[in-house]
Amino acid sequence: MEIKKPQRFSSTILGIEKLTENVKHFSLSVPKGFDFIPGQYVSIIMDNPGKGIKLRRPYSIVSSLKECKDGSIELCIKILENGNITPLLNKLKRGDKIECLGPLGNFKISEESKDKSVIFVSTGVGIAPFMSMIPSLLEINKKNGVKKEIVLLIGYRNNKDILYDKSLKELSKKYPDFSYHTILSKSGNGEDGRVQKLVEEHFDKEADYYLCGLKNMINSVRSILIKKGVEMKSIFSEKYD
Repeated sequence: MEIKKPQRFSSTILGIEKLTENVKHFSLSVPKGFDFIPGQYVSIIMDNPGKGIKLRRPYSIVSSLKECKDGSIELCIKILENGNITPLLNKLKRGDKIECLGPLGNFKISEESKDKSVIFVSTGVGIAPFMSMIPSLLEINKKNGVKKEIVLLIGYRNNKDILYDKSLKELSKKYPDFSYHTILSKSGNGEDGRVQKLVEEHFDKEADYYLCGLKNMINSVRSILIKKGVEMKSIFSEKYD
């Protein structure tokens, strides 16, 4: 898949949905001809009030290629109280205009992964690019008659933080080769754990691994995989800090 040339464009907020206490799902308009590769992101550019400078922050595209062809993309954004740009995004409403730049980024499904089992590992909003990548890979495998296991492992703090649960359960029903597993670090039932535990439980030495989230998690999971004999060329990652 060829990386698309980024473009700067004006976008209209088509909708905003509050997913959790501090995570919102934004639907944005895109210009005709806009295209992206699942896993890529767009940068939102906003004025910094009182400082006379532009703020620019990247957000992974959550939506499918079909939605993009219909003139929109979707983003999953964690609102940080002391963040540079998310307090401004938190004030936006339907119909507001923002500036965007994209598509950007090289985090995408490797050609080699299309013939292998693939395990996606994320924490929190690190799930965002996988919401676009996984359906795309499942469709490619179905089209090519490839029957390989696709697994998504996600770590959250508690059950109030879980994202896109309904969509992922529907996806697992539609595609028998896809499974989805979560773990909570603060479950309150004595069975607390981190996503690293899921990685150990679902380990497959022959699989390709895609990691997305904070660097501490990515470094920890990568270390586990390498110690178990997974080659570096089979590990792909995107850090959110």
